[in-house]
Amino acid sequence: MKFAFKSIVAAAAFVAVGAASATPYAGTWSVVSGSGGLTFSADALSALSASGSTVVTAATIPTITGLPGAGATNTAVYTKATGNVSLSFNTATITGDALTSLQAANSLVQIRRTTFNDDETTTTRSVFMANFDVNLSNSTIFANLYSRTDAGALISYGKQAIFTADVPGVVGGTGGNIQVTSVAGGVANGTASGSLAGSLRMNGTTANTVLTSLGLSTAATDPVATLVRTANWGTTNASGTFTAPAPPVPEPSTYVLMGLGLVGIAAVARRRRAA
Repeated sequence: MKFAFKSIVAAAAFVAVGAASATPYAGTWSVVSGSGGLTFSADALSALSASGSTVVTAATIPTITGLPGAGATNTAVYTKATGNVSLSFNTATITGDALTSLQAANSLVQIRRTTFNDDETTTTRSVFMANFDVNLSNSTIFANLYSRTDAGALISYGKQAIFTADVPGVVGGTGGNIQVTSVAGGVANGTASGSLAGSLRMNGTTANTVLTSLGLSTAATDPVATLVRTANWGTTNASGTFTAPAPPVPEPSTYVLMGLGLVGIAAVARRRRAA
């Protein structure tokens, strides 16, 4: 009977400890703000230079029929001196306490290439990447892809995988997991951060679309095409702050009832031993 009593008490203690150690906020987190971006590597900058292309992030998204966010402030900013495209995230996908992806609405990056024609006119070809979605679960950066020549009609290719890290997973920071920083006023606050592991490679289909849209060769032997397809395009980083409703603190009566229950278990065990 001693064994039975100890087993019952141990089981009750195990349940109590398990309840205390479980994360009470999983599945209830919402994003407050997020930031991050892509830093182009020397390879990527060489590919852009070799193709005669430049990266542009207008302060305001241009009004082009079919392009999302026209007239809105661009949440993507390219700094030429550092080769960094910074992004401001406004929504996130969260699974439990793990950050699955971060989305940047009204973000637009333009790759532009201008060529001179024999008749002394110019032709400007553009590739637009809009509304970036940095997916941490599959190590891929997505965006809506478009192209345009001069002031012609915009061609949409839908949401495409732009870059994928050649090593899966998230490294650095919190590893993409939300960690609680404080609890006050019935609200829990948390942060998450990390970078995609490995080097970013441009998706093969995306590379062909970009090359064709910019008026460049897609031949396997073309050096620029080879560079675009094989280049290490750079590294990423992302971080965010989150909130979740804090669970209510148990009433003192809850602890009293738990204590009485344990006392009752002990009393039953004593009577059985006495019998």
